Amino acid sequence: MPDVFVAAEKTKDTAQNEKEVLSQKPVLPSGILAKNSSSVHLFTSYCENPDDITFENQDEDEKILLFIRKDFITNLPWIIGGIFLLFTPLIITPILMFLHVPLFILSQKYMVVLTIFYYLFTTTFIFISFITWYFNLNIVTEKRIVDIEFEGVVYKNVSATKITLVQDVSFSQVGVIRTVFDYGDVLIQTAGTIDNFIFEAVPRPEDAVHIVENLIGKRNEQL
Repeated sequence: MPDVFVAAEKTKDTAQNEKEVLSQKPVLPSGILAKNSSSVHLFTSYCENPDDITFENQDEDEKILLFIRKDFITNLPWIIGGIFLLFTPLIITPILMFLHVPLFILSQKYMVVLTIFYYLFTTTFIFISFITWYFNLNIVTEKRIVDIEFEGVVYKNVSATKITLVQDVSFSQVGVIRTVFDYGDVLIQTAGTIDNFIFEAVPRPEDAVHIVENLIGKRNEQL
């Protein structure tokens, strides 16, 4: 007689199903779903042929060829600004005390509340700046171009066009910094009244252009 206190042996199918359930990730606000991320990590700005992400409304046979967002170096202004805001009170307060500048015109209770609001504002500024960079994505698949725009926490816009409607693609690098760090703007021109797509300040713009050009070439060969 089998012992009722001993768990039944798991079959290979059951164990596999449990692994799949544990590996599932929630869908991010931008529509990107990371699954056992290995190629695309938190700070990835450019990735060709990623096999660890999907996006909303993706077809089963649709392969992602390019995952791209603004070059990480474009975050330096708000990173520096955020660090400055975080440490400004710690630097200015001792200086004002040394110069005998009256700091406590308000009561200490109000000063504490004011300090809390100041750091809440600073933290919010840093958080919004990061997620604005993180969730603004451009995706190129075998079938279409997808542009995800995310501003703050209240605005999201997803635009897409089929590869068959893409007419031309080019890129520009203006300035020494963009040339040295190899990032620039990629312009994808589409047919008719459809708006053009602009990948702003993305790394390796020449490589991104080549990927789209190859898709256009394959499309023309099939016509």
